[in-house]
Amino acid sequence: MMPDVVIAGSTCNPCGALHWIPDHVRDDSPGFVIADLLRNPFLLRSECKMMQKNARLRGTLTGAALMTLLLVQAAVAQTAPPPLAAASAEAALTVRPEIGVLLQDAQRLLGERKGSDAADKLAAADAVDNKTPYERHILARLKIALAGVTSNAELAAQQFELASQGPWLSPADKLAALQSVAGLYYNAKNYAKAIEWNLRYQQAGGSAPAMNTLLAQSHYLAGDYASAARVLQAEVDQASAAGRAPAEMQLRLLADSRGRLKDEATYRRSLETLVQHYPTPANWHALLARLWLRPQLATRLHLHLFRLQLGSAGFSEASDYSEMAQLALQEGSAFEASKVLALGNASGLLAATDRSWQLLGEKILKLAAEDRKTLEADLVRAAKLPDGLAQFNYGFNLYQSGQAERGVAQMEQALAKGLARNADLARLRLVAVYAQLKERSKALQLLAALDGKTDPVGLDDIVRYWQLLLRQV
Repeated sequence: MMPDVVIAGSTCNPCGALHWIPDHVRDDSPGFVIADLLRNPFLLRSECKMMQKNARLRGTLTGAALMTLLLVQAAVAQTAPPPLAAASAEAALTVRPEIGVLLQDAQRLLGERKGSDAADKLAAADAVDNKTPYERHILARLKIALAGVTSNAELAAQQFELASQGPWLSPADKLAALQSVAGLYYNAKNYAKAIEWNLRYQQAGGSAPAMNTLLAQSHYLAGDYASAARVLQAEVDQASAAGRAPAEMQLRLLADSRGRLKDEATYRRSLETLVQHYPTPANWHALLARLWLRPQLATRLHLHLFRLQLGSAGFSEASDYSEMAQLALQEGSAFEASKVLALGNASGLLAATDRSWQLLGEKILKLAAEDRKTLEADLVRAAKLPDGLAQFNYGFNLYQSGQAERGVAQMEQALAKGLARNADLARLRLVAVYAQLKERSKALQLLAALDGKTDPVGLDDIVRYWQLLLRQV
């Protein structure tokens, strides 16, 4: 808020009401008194506004953030001068009227964001001869405010060095000024300077989380992904230790930095942390995309991965539906394939005139109709076999045909009987069924039996991601 200006006993408030005048400002003051050492002239926004694209900050440290501005009180002598000791102390914090009026005008213009006009007033003040150290200090601080309005990082840096001379810049104001200069350099895309001033801020004792974010993004945009990852990982670890969820922007930028360093293991761990705290379809898609790209991912797990994807990220391409439907047919479940067919038709991703999709759909419906005729007899015959694999498969088909309760019972009985082969993959299939039925505890119990297993390649990741998904429900 702008202050009242008191000149020769009259009161004028050019920028709005302010009803505060320090007790030590007397009518017989020898000149213009700058109240409370220009309390808080540099103000960083409490949180940086995050860009949603390209992992950047936008509008982080603008001129408006600097414009708490200077609390200036003006008084012109009217009566007898104060005692000598008081006059000496007071004079140390005063500016002469010929400078003070110009500074007040500049302050008002800065508050109105009229940078060019304010610059003219400050230039006129700068031209006054024989300025005292305190007058130079006040002028420098107003020029920093001008730099904020005009987005002039070089001016802000230069004037900070001048404002730092003498005893008038408090530690808190120094930190705020360092924040502002770092932010101006960042907005000017001078990331090396933004890093330099951010480190100066830290060396001076600053610890605002927003500045760590600014530092990380400066490293990132300068192409130093290792430094960006180091700063971001420290922030993520600190938040986790405090029981707080790290900011999604931090996790996204950390994952991207790890990816650019071609560190696949830490990249995937970063994506897992991102999904753990922010399980959006987009974040799940990014995580599962890495699993699809995993070298030597067992083809036997492709259908299982599609089931996981369908329950988490969903499908975004027409080929996802057609490939999953074909895999379901290969595994012997035309009923599951028919469900995928229905989902694909409802998605809008598949053109009604797509001949290949039409042919696949016709094949699926024909096979499902044939299987439906023999399903009950097949199930009776499979239940008599000593090995549970056939019973499990027919139970799965029974579930997919719409008889969920009976189908799950058959699968559970088959697992209890025992499967000579593919028992782990059968359990993984039942996990997907439990997930669809919202039977979270049963699914997690099955997954616990699969913990630590790595054969076939990729099984451990699918198990872990199912656990991650089910614990979010």
